[in-house]
Amino acid sequence: MKKVDFSTEDFKEKMPNKYAATLVVASRAKAIRENPGDVEDDERKLKPTTVAVKEFKEDRLKYEKFDLSKINLEG
Repeated sequence: MKKVDFSTEDFKEKMPNKYAATLVVASRAKAIRENPGDVEDDERKLKPTTVAVKEFKEDRLKYEKFDLSKINLEG
């Protein structure tokens, strides 16, 4: 099993909110699990979460900018 090194700092570099970044990666991992044909052949042996984190780090994920004011609502 291949290990992908990453930290929360990697998430913060791409998105100001690490929780929003987690949602993006989790959503992509779910999409990979449901349709593994979207993944390159050499990455099909990896777990969906690993592939999603790798794609996020390499800026291969397309996602909308999150409105942090909506995410950080209290109550």
